[in-house]
Amino acid sequence: MTALQGVFLITALAAVIAAVMVVASPRLIHAALWLVVTLGTVAVLFILLDAAFLAMVQVVIYIGAIAILIIFTAMLTRRVMAESGAQANRAWWLAV
Repeated sequence: MTALQGVFLITALAAVIAAVMVVASPRLIHAALWLVVTLGTVAVLFILLDAAFLAMVQVVIYIGAIAILIIFTAMLTRRVMAESGAQANRAWWLAV
């Protein structure tokens, strides 16, 4: 196994773990930050596959626009929402 294959496997494992954490996170902000990590590792995978344009699109559009929009929306609407208890239900493990 070459060093490039090792980096690919480590990055792919980090992407899968971060994607599971997006689903399993009890708070919206934490899920959005894990989404940024997931999308960032996918961009690294695109770079490792010599798809620089797709990596750039991944960073600019998905991380730069969509994930940041989720974070800003959650920050702006936080005062409107009252703390109503736990965000996760008993069947959270089915989503994982």
